[in-house]
Amino acid sequence: MSPDWISALANLMTGLAAVVAGWAGVRGLNAWRAEMVGRRKTELAEEVLAGFYRARDILTWARFPASDDNDGGEDDRPRTRPEDEELERDEIFTPVDRLTKESQVFSELQASRYRFMAYFGEEAAQPFEEIRAIHSEVIDSAHNLIRTYGQEQTGSEEARRNQWEAAIGWGEGGGDTLRRRLDLAVKAIEQTCRPLIEERHKTRRNGPV
Repeated sequence: MSPDWISALANLMTGLAAVVAGWAGVRGLNAWRAEMVGRRKTELAEEVLAGFYRARDILTWARFPASDDNDGGEDDRPRTRPEDEELERDEIFTPVDRLTKESQVFSELQASRYRFMAYFGEEAAQPFEEIRAIHSEVIDSAHNLIRTYGQEQTGSEEARRNQWEAAIGWGEGGGDTLRRRLDLAVKAIEQTCRPLIEERHKTRRNGPV
């Protein structure tokens, strides 16, 4: 074999080695990127699911009947009515007080909404909107009850007042539609997040990816 052929063959082998190395490098880079995306999705899923669980507990607690000591906190609202009316007004406003104390939880949850949409799609993020709507409904209903307190209620006005009272947790019992909406929102986010979390934990138990 002539020196020229030997040189050409060596160059060919060097080129093939470079191609193989480049292909392996690209494949490794793609695998690393996929791993990073998967890890970030799982971390976000865990964060969001935990946030929904906490939001559910806070909303449930906010709508729980107020205690006689006003949760042991300070109440700086004006006290200009008889004691029995004053106590009822305080109880109406208790859900707002409780939700205000935990406002950061809801702010952080809503702040993660757009990242969640980026990874899981807009439709999968609908439970965020439901949680926000429930939170707003409880607060708005309490304010409406305070605003109309003591006014004569008839017909549709009485029906609206009953809806407001139901929203803050008064009187519905087993027919609590707002609680059912809350549970459905949590179940919907579970359907998106839990399979990914469980798969990731299974992979960790079985060894590194």
